[in-house]
Amino acid sequence: MADAHDRPPVGVGHLEPDDHSDYLLEDDSQSILSDPDSALGSDMSLFSSTASLRSSILRSMEENGRKYHGYKEGKYVLPVDQQELNRQIFQYDLCLLTFDHILSFAPFTKLNRVLDVGCGVGYWALDFAEMHPEAQPPNVQFEIDDLEESWNFSYPFDYIHCMMMTGAFRDWSNFYRQAYENLNPDGWLEIQDIQFPLNCDDDTMLPNGALKRWSDLMVEAGEKSGFLLTTCERAGDMMHEAGFVDIVRIPYKWPINEWPREPKWKEVGKRTAVNFRDGMSGIMMALFTRFMGWNKEQVEEFCAQVDTEWPDTRVHAYFNLWVTYGRKAR
Repeated sequence: MADAHDRPPVGVGHLEPDDHSDYLLEDDSQSILSDPDSALGSDMSLFSSTASLRSSILRSMEENGRKYHGYKEGKYVLPVDQQELNRQIFQYDLCLLTFDHILSFAPFTKLNRVLDVGCGVGYWALDFAEMHPEAQPPNVQFEIDDLEESWNFSYPFDYIHCMMMTGAFRDWSNFYRQAYENLNPDGWLEIQDIQFPLNCDDDTMLPNGALKRWSDLMVEAGEKSGFLLTTCERAGDMMHEAGFVDIVRIPYKWPINEWPREPKWKEVGKRTAVNFRDGMSGIMMALFTRFMGWNKEQVEEFCAQVDTEWPDTRVHAYFNLWVTYGRKAR
């Protein structure tokens, strides 16, 4: 794995469309699950992480044909079945491609204890542990907790990592405060996350189309549920309010399909399309049936409409992603 410290964090700015892109996209898929209610802290382990799926300790519930987290029933809005798990593993690989296999951008110099928030099955945790000799995989431990309540870790951390947790918390300011309190001086917090709504710089996304409506409705559902999908753009401000210094923001983009000209971002777009098209029903189902008054059939019908528009490479839409990190002052 590459280390962020080996290269400057440049991110990505403008993407050029490919004038010769094809319309159709072939699907393939894999994946990992991030759980907002998962957190971990081992009293003596060098490396700690969170897990969203442990069949031995979690029960599940059935709802609208999907399996959901039974821990604090109804709070976590993504499914926890194999279909969603595969999507999240695939999404982790998409993040690796996007970030050039850089697992962490924060310029930490010493690591004894690391907390990975909502790590799912722990792929990032294991990859990170293998990259750092002071944090080997046998020292990775997985636990379940609710990070919206008070954190009760016995020892502070040197680095806290949080990836793809947009929509996980109702009170992100509280998360940043507690992360700050649970870091050692000179410890770092890093957020790698996606921002809603969809963006389009050249008006190729139809204002009355299903894709634009989906993006707007996702934001509305986030507002009605309290799990906002628009908080990532404020990550730097919330870090500052919590007391962090040396805050850095690095922009990235996920094009919705293969419309970019550059080969890397064309591939990122291809995988983004697979990620969202395969996961559309799971992403929407609980949010829309619990908080928007929709039924299962309405969700499935709308998913089909959005899926029809998604692979159109004439539409140059994209998600903003941000890597944001900050340091706890001495």
